[in-house]
Amino acid sequence: MSEERQQGDGGRQLFCRIITPEKMVYDGEADLVVARIADGDVGVMVDHAPLVSTAEIGDVRIREGEELHVFATSDGFFKVSENLVQVLVEEAVAAEEIDTDAAGNQVEEAEREYSEVPEDEEDADRVRAEIDRKRKMGENLLRVSGRYGQG
Repeated sequence: MSEERQQGDGGRQLFCRIITPEKMVYDGEADLVVARIADGDVGVMVDHAPLVSTAEIGDVRIREGEELHVFATSDGFFKVSENLVQVLVEEAVAAEEIDTDAAGNQVEEAEREYSEVPEDEEDADRVRAEIDRKRKMGENLLRVSGRYGQG
């Protein structure tokens, strides 16, 4: 199903959506979208070739005219098709909305939980991987807030 994505003046326009299981975090026009995917950072402008990849924990930066929208994102999927960028992730938080105290607590809690996983636990590797992901997301929230946050 092809949606025609055009500006009011007839020019082509790029659109971006950031979607979590809970809600659509961002849905709007974009001049440039930059995100971290499996192969590194990718920049997408209008008429970019189709692309499907995994999204890595990092940030998504959306340039719309003079405005820059930045979101701290978890891992997930990244898709470009017909001038629509879709970022499907478990978590996405606008840089200016990040609670740095909660993010710091998330990192500390993950580090404590990691050290408390018993060596003989049957699924210790899986549990440690989940805890490590939680720690990395907390660190990412702090990094994005420090670099792009307004507070």
